[in-house]
Amino acid sequence: MRIETVILENIRSHLKSKVEFKKGFNCLIGGLGTGKSSILYAIDFALFGDPLGRSYDYLLREDADIGKVALKFIHNGKEYTIIRALRRKNNRISQDMEQLKFFEEKKLIAHHRNEAVAEQLKAITGLDQDLFRELIWVRQEHLKELLDIRPRERQKRLDELFGLSDYEIAWKNLGELGRDYKKEKEILEKDYDVVAINEIQQEYDKSVEELARLGEELQDIRKKLVQKEASLHQTAEKLKSLEEMQAKAEAAEREKT
Repeated sequence: MRIETVILENIRSHLKSKVEFKKGFNCLIGGLGTGKSSILYAIDFALFGDPLGRSYDYLLREDADIGKVALKFIHNGKEYTIIRALRRKNNRISQDMEQLKFFEEKKLIAHHRNEAVAEQLKAITGLDQDLFRELIWVRQEHLKELLDIRPRERQKRLDELFGLSDYEIAWKNLGELGRDYKKEKEILEKDYDVVAINEIQQEYDKSVEELARLGEELQDIRKKLVQKEASLHQTAEKLKSLEEMQAKAEAAEREKT
């Protein structure tokens, strides 16, 4: 999945803005209050619709009654667009479900219901809201914290974020289940009156196959995790370099004035 553009109308400090993302590394640079965080908030809202807190007060421009976000992304060669809107009524801000639409190319695949859009988004991209908010949208201080902790603790945190701990538990449980089946099979094989031996054998074989499949899947995910961790380090270094450049530019600007 690669985000191409996000259009913001009456979102925080943005009256009407269009932000384009290129292939590769993208970085939002600007001083305090220039709308960098607003773009991230808008992306999160477009994808998932839920507020980050109890309400949408942080998102809709103060002097506006209607706000809108349109997000376009590419996945597996296809273009997708999600459109969401906010409406202020009686001093309360809510999502305007009439404006909610999800397109695959030009085809409308979900609309008017958060659940329908979420179901399609998950099926198409596999994107998880919790994972997005905790890892893909990594706050700067959280990124530094993640990189500064001990390797074992960082691995544990990443395993939890990617859901690998669930695979570890399943792997362990299947291993124990396989051993139990094997013991039961050995006992039953000695009893010639037992007619369920074939059924037990089939269940045991299925457990072994499932154990092997999970093992391969776990190894594949761990390889991808190593690659993502390396990318995370590179991003942190680029961010640090850009921050230094920005600080120098701001210092030079202050000297001129």
